[in-house]
Amino acid sequence: MSITFRNKLFFLIVLFSIFTQIPNIIQLNFLGSFLAKSLSFYPILFGVVYFFYDRYKQKDNFNLSKSDNIFLKYISIYFFVLIISFIHGLMIYPYYDDILSGPINQIDKLFSVQRILVSLNIDISEELLLRIWMFCRLIKGFILETFWYFAVPYIIYDWYKHNVSEGFSILIKGVIGGVVLICVYNVFDIMYLSGLNIGASILTTLNPIIHAIESNGTWWPPIVWNEKQLRSLFAEPSYYGIYASFAMPLIWYSFMVTTNKLKNVWLSILIFLFTFGLFLTNARTGNALFFVELILLVLFSIWRYKKCNLKKVATIFFLSIIAFFISIGVLNIMPGGIDKSSEITQKNINGLVVNYFQDNIGSLSNVDKRSNRARFAMLESNIAIGLDYPILGVGKSLRDAYVPAYLSERSRADGEVQYWIKNQTEKGILKSGFPELGEYSSRFATTGIVGIIVFFIPIIYLIGSLFCRIRLAKYQYEQERCIFFFISFSGIVISGIGDVLSITCCYWILLGLGYAIITSPYERK
Repeated sequence: MSITFRNKLFFLIVLFSIFTQIPNIIQLNFLGSFLAKSLSFYPILFGVVYFFYDRYKQKDNFNLSKSDNIFLKYISIYFFVLIISFIHGLMIYPYYDDILSGPINQIDKLFSVQRILVSLNIDISEELLLRIWMFCRLIKGFILETFWYFAVPYIIYDWYKHNVSEGFSILIKGVIGGVVLICVYNVFDIMYLSGLNIGASILTTLNPIIHAIESNGTWWPPIVWNEKQLRSLFAEPSYYGIYASFAMPLIWYSFMVTTNKLKNVWLSILIFLFTFGLFLTNARTGNALFFVELILLVLFSIWRYKKCNLKKVATIFFLSIIAFFISIGVLNIMPGGIDKSSEITQKNINGLVVNYFQDNIGSLSNVDKRSNRARFAMLESNIAIGLDYPILGVGKSLRDAYVPAYLSERSRADGEVQYWIKNQTEKGILKSGFPELGEYSSRFATTGIVGIIVFFIPIIYLIGSLFCRIRLAKYQYEQERCIFFFISFSGIVISGIGDVLSITCCYWILLGLGYAIITSPYERK
């Protein structure tokens, strides 16, 4: 693969990561597993196919490096733990009778297989056949998920392990391109939220092209977001915040290292507009991640930055504060905001600021605020399942049947949870389930303590190695690159507490390039 073509592929992977929920008609679900819903899957697929084709052509001269051997050993351990957990889960699974007595359309193929076996004089019980059928049905998805989980970071690592600066530069360009598209699309969303019919017309035309609408017969994602929240190109407002946790530190980095005055000005404008849009999402996830990353920026600035760079850090804070206050004003002159005839006073402004923080940051731990009851219900049930099956969990893809039994009465009273239970009852365990709403709690429920430990090994090693690299780097430019990469990766990892990492493909992009950074030699001028 030519270097130019490879770099274009990586640029597209990063750029397309803003399209997190593409229309169902172009999703390659049979092949893409958790990546199928992202537009980035297309350049990823092309890159992976070409990568293996290139390896095949060089098979006579190809030797595994020490890093490659370690990587393959880790994959083997990861896959072994998950497959043991999965087989163990099938063995202890107590819901076979519920499936057999449930809606027939969820297992119609099973009875077709049974009829064929009977015609061949092969006698097998329905439950045993169901066990075998579930294993065969789920193992394909299980293998595909594991493959893509490692293939994406590995090809990125392999592409840039000998030229980290090039990979990082393309990452920044892809992020800037994505953020520009988001800021442009924000204009249409703001027009709609302001009550302008032209904004609604534009969104109802473009949104079905950009992302799926009412996926799988549910209400989500709606064609327009009816709450007073900006969602831009994303399926819902919180996705904006999750992407921002990846992109914002990298935009900051570009601003910090730029010496060109004109570029500094337009990057300042971009930071302001992107941050302004983030506050307009009114999303707790995005706000919480943003403030965590600001705190990390301050801590690193105190520890490692020179006075000249502190001025730019102060500029980032100033732009963020201005964006916040303007967004507060915009949110409250939109339809449904404060009374437009009322006089704007210092007391009113203070009240608006307090209300915004209480509604977004302060409500994070309040079970009854906004969507928290449904989120806490899933967290509660995941942890309870994991505690009952602590070593290996209940098995990958087998968790959904357990959830209703582990929901408290308070959780069952939530309308969204009731909808999920009703859906599963009507469609069947194998046709409908519960959202994970938390990467780590879901993994604890499905793979137990062993699975969680294995999952966190590359994350902890990368974070620790980046921290050491920041401390030991001799040159300011290398230190800055590692600092902002660290902040971006930390933001994405933290987002896994309340959401799944596969909402975007940013985690896998950072994982691959991150390992290229920490395994490369320290740079010399």
